[in-house]
Amino acid sequence: MKRLFLLVVVLVFACMQWLAAAGTAEAPPCFKIPSQEDISSNEGIASYREQWRPRQYFPESDHWIAADIAMLAAILLAGGVMVWRHAPFSRFWPLPATTLLYFGVIRGGCICPVGSVANMTIGLRHPEMIGVSTGVMFLLPLVAAFVMGRIFCVAGCPLGAFQDLLGGGRARRIPALPHTLLSGLPWIVLVVTTWLALRGACYFVCLLDPYKTAFFWGYGWLQRLIHMTHGGLVEPGILRVGDLTAWAILLAAVALGIRVYRPFCRFVCPYGVLLGMFSMIAIKRRHIEQSQCVKCGRCEKQCPVQAIMRDAQTNEYGISSYRCIQCNRCSSICRKDGIG
Repeated sequence: MKRLFLLVVVLVFACMQWLAAAGTAEAPPCFKIPSQEDISSNEGIASYREQWRPRQYFPESDHWIAADIAMLAAILLAGGVMVWRHAPFSRFWPLPATTLLYFGVIRGGCICPVGSVANMTIGLRHPEMIGVSTGVMFLLPLVAAFVMGRIFCVAGCPLGAFQDLLGGGRARRIPALPHTLLSGLPWIVLVVTTWLALRGACYFVCLLDPYKTAFFWGYGWLQRLIHMTHGGLVEPGILRVGDLTAWAILLAAVALGIRVYRPFCRFVCPYGVLLGMFSMIAIKRRHIEQSQCVKCGRCEKQCPVQAIMRDAQTNEYGISSYRCIQCNRCSSICRKDGIG
C-alpha cells in the first residue's frame, strides 16, 4: 500500500505540472508595455484598459476541471470497491491521503462539494452562474451515496481527511442526549445556508469551515515551490496566510478534533445531511446479520460516529445508514463476519 500511495503521489504531481503548463500556455498575456498609439488619446487609453486583465482573473484551464472530476470519480470508485469487499480499515488511508493532497493542498480546499451546496442553491435563481463542473462535483458523491452510502465522507472529502489526522483512532463517545441535539445542527446550517444563498449569494458554510486556513497555507507554499522550480519570482520571507483570528479558529478546531471525532462533519456540515438522506435509501446499505451477531458490542464501541446502537428492548444492534460513513471499522473488528 505504501508503494501504491507513493505512485499516486508521483502521478498527481506529474499531472499537476502538466496541467499548470497547459494552463499557462493557453492563457493570454497578462500585461504588455503600452505603445504610443495605445495611450495617445482618451479613447485609446479606455480601449487599452478594457483589453487588459490581470492573469489571476482569467478562468482556469478546462484541464483542471476534467482532472478534478476524474480524481473525485476515481476516489469514489476505489472507496466503493473497498467498502464492497469489506477491506480492513487500515487499508483505507491511501484514499483520504490522496484526497488531502490533491483537493486540500494542490487545489487549495476550494474544489469541494461541501461548498457547492450554496453554489447549487444560487443556481436555482441564477442558472447561468453554475458551471457543469460544479454540478458534477455536487452530484457525484450523492450518486455514490445512493449506491453504497457515504463513501465520500471516508474517502473523498478533504475536510474529513484532515479531521481523520486528528482523532481517527481516539474517538470519544458523546452521551446520547447531547449527541442527538448536536446532530440536529447540520439541518439548521443547511436551512441557513440555503436561505442566505437565495437572499444574497452568501457562502455561509464556507465561512464556518475552520480548516480552510490550513488548506490555503498549504496551497500557498506549494505554489511558491512551483514558481521557484520554474525560476519565477518569489517574495522573500515566510509566507503568511490568514490573520490571527483565522489561525486561532483553526487551532481551536484542531484541539476539539483531537477529543471529538470529526466535529465539523457530524455537527456542522450541511452536505452531510444530503448524503445521509441518500444513504437511507441506498441500494446496498450496511447492516448487521442478527443470526450471526453474538451481541458482544465491539462494533458499537469501535464506531467513531456512533452509528451503531443497541435496542434496549430487543437487545439487538442496528446501524444508522444516515450516520454511517462507511469506514469499515465495524466490519474489521467483528469476529463473526456479521456485518454486511
